[in-house]
Order: sequence, then structure tokens, then C-alpha cells
Amino acid sequence: MICFLSAGKPVRLISEVSDDFPAVKADENRLLQILFNLVHNAMKYTEKGSITIRASVVGSNAYISVIDTGPGIDEDVQKRMFEPYEQGDPGKAASAGGIGLGLAICRELVELHGGELTVSSTKGSGTTFTFFLPVTEEIAEGLEHNEQFIEHEQSGAALQASELLTEEEASSVANILMVDDDPVNLHIMGKTISAENYAITTALSGQEALEKLTDRNWDLVISDVMMPQMSGYELTEIIRKRFTISELPVLLLTARNRPEDIYTGFQSGANDYITKPVNSLELRARVLTLVRIKQTTSEHLRMEAAWLQAQIQPHFLFNTLNTILALMEYDQEKMRKVFEAFIDYLQSGFDFENSKQAIPLQQELAVVRSYLFIEQERFGQRLTVIWEGEDDIDVDVPPLSIQTLVENALNHGILKRVEGGTVRLAITSDGQEVTISIADDGVGMPADISQGAFMQAKPTKGVGLYNTDRRLKQLYGHGLSIQSTPNEGTTVSFRIPLKKKQLDR
Repeated sequence: MICFLSAGKPVRLISEVSDDFPAVKADENRLLQILFNLVHNAMKYTEKGSITIRASVVGSNAYISVIDTGPGIDEDVQKRMFEPYEQGDPGKAASAGGIGLGLAICRELVELHGGELTVSSTKGSGTTFTFFLPVTEEIAEGLEHNEQFIEHEQSGAALQASELLTEEEASSVANILMVDDDPVNLHIMGKTISAENYAITTALSGQEALEKLTDRNWDLVISDVMMPQMSGYELTEIIRKRFTISELPVLLLTARNRPEDIYTGFQSGANDYITKPVNSLELRARVLTLVRIKQTTSEHLRMEAAWLQAQIQPHFLFNTLNTILALMEYDQEKMRKVFEAFIDYLQSGFDFENSKQAIPLQQELAVVRSYLFIEQERFGQRLTVIWEGEDDIDVDVPPLSIQTLVENALNHGILKRVEGGTVRLAITSDGQEVTISIADDGVGMPADISQGAFMQAKPTKGVGLYNTDRRLKQLYGHGLSIQSTPNEGTTVSFRIPLKKKQLDR
């Protein structure tokens, strides 16, 4: 949250607290309040440099320091800065003006924990606030044991549920990813919403949640805000780079309910925000609403994709039939081949497999070959097709994605030139990903058009690029890449990760 409130200052936030740092005996919400006030105060007066949180154990106490590279604090201000309503002198650059009640409250909260808050500062050399809290190793060990037990319990329940569901039933279940560093919270939330038709998967960190994003088509992410290493705000920001607010809703949970907390949550891209303690009825109602939003959006995209897949341009239909009729008069063998390719193309367009999110690459390439064969027969020497790379790679692609790009290259690229041109389809692998590119030497596009070619659907111009780009982003995290130069041509490409069994080899 501090990052959002920093107003773009060139200040780095650094945590030097190790992952295995022992638990401390403290009220979690009050400890967050202490740290937030100290770090926010440091950010307020640090124009550039860094703010570092450092922790160490001395004896039975944990010493936590917030160190900034700001202007420092005068000695006379240091002596009275913990007094209530002490403001300092705002006119002095090195003063602590504007402190108000923040530090007084911090000191009182620290003392209520049995600790002490001190300050060390030199004018022009930054400031360090340090406080200590008692360390409780037993609590840390107890939480670790509890975490392992609950993880085992949840994984077992998930396994049993998956075994009982048929394939048809599983497809209708809403997939929810719950993220919280506290396994107890995950267990309680799961029990609260388990009565609905949800398949719940848990993650104990933001990083683990990101790793699971590609596991399946998620309907909702429920995340705690305050987590180590990656906050719920940061997790939401990363999700928004891949999914829009309607493609994957995010519900944030936190005990912090100040206006700036809620504002920060929505600014990071969250759909909804619930403060703890959570009312179970409210949680279920909000989850149901967000799941319905996702499912409605998914249905819209599916229908859009189905329309894209099922549509056959009238001129392509009529021209192909005319080509078949013309060949009937002087080359019946070639007519038969064109007719067979046309049948294959039509069958692929109406194939029920196209309702799936992804199909094998070879199945997609069969459609492309049929289409290009017909077009080469129609346009003769005006159209040259070059195939490069590997076409037997075991990888899945969205149905009619390559077909859409090839058709776009022909109709909006090379066939706009009287002399025609060449379309080059290349498939390469680097051992981790497969890159599929469709290049043409057609009329090309200006930079401003190529950069926004698939940013939004335009009913008057079709939804091919837009729909393909969105489906790729949902499945693999990145969409189409376009490079184009006017009068020289266009290259459209996308990347797909290899399947796990291939990576293992």
C-alpha cells in the first residue's frame, strides 16, 4: 500500500527480514499499525533513496528497525517528537513536521506490547526508528505444525471431491483460488463457502497463487491483503496484466478498513473488498455475484469465439464454389482435390471440438492447409505459401487461432496488391516455448494501427484479432505480437509453453 501512496517517488522499499525469522508475541493488527505508521512517515519525508525494514534477534527480543535516507531530524525535535500532537517546524527541511499523533500512538502501542520505541537520526543522514518485541518460538512451531495438518486435510478433501465428480459435473463447477498466508483462515473460508458448487484450491502465498493461475480456468480469486513477500495488492496488479476485471474477478479480504486501504484495493484492480471479521452470509453473497460475473463474461467470449469459428465469409463460399465449377470443365482431378479440401474446411468450421479452449496443433494446421490449398488454387501465382520449422510439436492452441491470422494476412495483406505476395508460416521451439508466426510481404500497417490492431473488437471490421489475442492471454498469459511496416509487410506471432511431459524429456 505504501507503494501506491508514494506518488511515484524514486524511493525503494527494502525488506531485510529473513523468511525464517521467528514469530513474535504481538497483536497482528496493532503490529501492522506500528509498521505502517513508521514506514509511511519515512516515505513522507524521503524524496529519494530507500526505506529499509531490518530485523534481528537479541536474547529473547526481536528488534525491528525502519531506516530511511531522508533529511534527518534535528536533536531538539527528537526530544519531543513522541509527545501527542507534536508537529515540529514544517519550515525546516530537516524537521519532523507533520508528525501529529502517529509516533505517539506507535510508542504507546509498542509499550503495551512490553517493548520500547527509539529514534536515531543525524541531520542530512537519514533516520532510524527501532522497537523491540518478545520472541515466541513455541508459537512459531505450533503454527508450522497446524499449517501442515490443515494442508493435508484440505488436499485430501479436494482429492475426494475430484474423484466423485463426473467430467460433465466438473465442467459446471466454479473454480475458486483462495490465497492467504494463514492456513487457518483458508480452512475457515473454505468451510464457509463450501456449501455452494465450488471447487476450491488454496495457496499460501502470492507467488504460489501465480504459479497456479495456469492450472485451470479460474472463476474467482479470493486473497488476503497483508501477506509476506507479495501483498494482495501486488498479486491483484499482476493478475490484471493478464486478465481484465471481468475475465477474472478478485475479492480482497483484510482487517484494515480505512478509506485509503479500500481505495488502494480498488486501484490495484480488485472487484470487491471485504473487511474482517467477515460475515459468512455476506461472503457467500459476494462470491456468488463475482462468480456469475466471470461466468457471464466467459460465455460472452465463448459465443464470440463460436461466432468467429462458425462464420464463413460469403465471398469465400461463393468463390470456392465457382472455382470448383470452373475446374469441372477442364481439370476434374484438381476439382476433386479442391472439393475435398473445401469439405475438410467446412467440417473443421463446424467441429464440436472448436468449443474447447484449446486443440492439438496438428488439428489446427489441418484447417489452415485446407484453407490455403483452396486459396492457392483460386489465386494461382499471386499467392505463394512457405512452411517453416516443426509442425509435429505436441502443443495445444486455441481453435482457429492460426487460421484467423493466416486469413487476415491474405485478405488484408498480400491480396490487396495486384501482384499478390508470399505468406510464411513458421513454427519453432526453444525447448521451453513454441513460437508460431505468420508473416506476409503485403501492404503492411502504420505503427499506430498495428499497435492497437487487437486492443478492442470492432463489429464493422470483425473480432478475429481481438478474440484470438484475448483467448491467448487467458490461456498462456501473453497474447499476439505484431510487427508491421507500410508497403513491406506484417508479422503476427504468439508463444505457447510446451507441455510438462515434453519439458521433462
